[in-house]
Amino acid sequence: MKLGCAVGCFTYPHYNAPYENAIKKIGDLGFQGLELIAAEIEDLDGYYTEDRMKELRNIYTGYGMELSEFVLYAHLVTGLMERSPRQKEEAYDIFKRGVDKAVFLGTDKLNIVSNWPNEMKAPIDYLPCYFHPSLSAPFEPKLKIEMPLHYDAKGAWENYIDSLKKLTEICEDAGITFVLEGHANVEIGTTDGILRAADHIQSSHFGTNFDTAWQLVQREYLPWSIYKLGDKIKHVHLRDGDGLLCYSLPPGMGIIDWNGVVRALKEVGYTGYLSFELTGYKEPEIYISAAKAYMEKILKEEDA
Repeated sequence: MKLGCAVGCFTYPHYNAPYENAIKKIGDLGFQGLELIAAEIEDLDGYYTEDRMKELRNIYTGYGMELSEFVLYAHLVTGLMERSPRQKEEAYDIFKRGVDKAVFLGTDKLNIVSNWPNEMKAPIDYLPCYFHPSLSAPFEPKLKIEMPLHYDAKGAWENYIDSLKKLTEICEDAGITFVLEGHANVEIGTTDGILRAADHIQSSHFGTNFDTAWQLVQREYLPWSIYKLGDKIKHVHLRDGDGLLCYSLPPGMGIIDWNGVVRALKEVGYTGYLSFELTGYKEPEIYISAAKAYMEKILKEEDA
């Protein structure tokens, strides 16, 4: 297993481009790989031009790094949850553009976070983060998500699976793997949800980006989840959590048993990237350096 880092760790306050300085910081810290992201629709053509992608590749290959995955932010492809053929085709076209960028940049994986039903609304914009009422302002003591009456959950599931099958075909045609990331409050967020989706999609080009903090949010015991997912795990995000409200802690500062996580990954044959995704830190170099040293110690212990 190799250690990587997402450029979003060094782009405060969010994932916004440009990423050149972030790549250099990741390289200076001695990582083996990195992740890039298209955070806005304008990034696909406005930032990721052919000349700039060549420049970005030169920067990270100059550090001896490789691109572990390319991420397409979920709000770029909300049409995947719609029933309208036109809206779905628009989302497929955007996804194809993301695949083209991923291939040019030299990675074999494209990641999106699972979408959620567009008709569901919470007091905050990013529905997955609404898992406690205190996370919204103004505060009210009840956790409330607006849902339509007589919601057709079965139809929404089947429609989304249809979309994911198409995305997998697009990736397979391009020779890369589609990795779906589970969060809270999304259509496919849990370990069992990923496995159920995989039963329908039936492709070696479909798998999951296993995000440790988001699985912890959903009260999953991570080693057990890893054993269940097995070879469906194609990429891993490293974050820790306190089991209460904070789920963006550096590994080692929360309640996750990292020895157990690494041991389970080894036993299911995972040899890919463990990539840090710690966003919004005031002094990211301090915390990411400490987390990197901690995970290197864990990896060494589990090799013993």
